[in-house]
Amino acid sequence: MKLWVTPNGDRWLCDECQPEFEEQIRSEKWRVAFNELDQMLRCSHCKHSDVEIPD
Repeated sequence: MKLWVTPNGDRWLCDECQPEFEEQIRSEKWRVAFNELDQMLRCSHCKHSDVEIPD
């Protein structure tokens, strides 16, 4: 999960959703603040986690 700094505030995006925002990332010059692997973090777009929790 990456924390992106955007003109409208910070957003967490998972690797699966990031391609949907590539054009916006380039045009608005978003930058990555940091990467974090934490099962509690949720993507601000799809609301899923990057980390699967085994049952």
